[in-house]
Amino acid sequence: MKRLALLPFLLAASCANQEHTEAAHGRKMMSLLEKFDRFDYDGNGSLTRKEIEQGVTEAGAGTTKLEPMELDAMMKHYDVNKDGKVTRWEAERVIDLPVPEMH
Repeated sequence: MKRLALLPFLLAASCANQEHTEAAHGRKMMSLLEKFDRFDYDGNGSLTRKEIEQGVTEAGAGTTKLEPMELDAMMKHYDVNKDGKVTRWEAERVIDLPVPEMH
């Protein structure tokens, strides 16, 4: 699951035990929202599974591709209301939670 934490969209994910300053949290939030906006191809304020997959592939210049299990785990973690999309609110809500391990 280490690759999941490296996703450009999820750069803000960090360990729960790490102490965060307000400034560090602000930088993480700005980075997250910048990537969120870049991946929101239709501009509707939410990311679909397809948009996330496309964004990660493009960010990795075609060399990075998510495995279906990784994408499933990411959607399960970040899609708080389980509607099949990740909204800005959902992304912001879990920014400081650790990325779960894939089993």
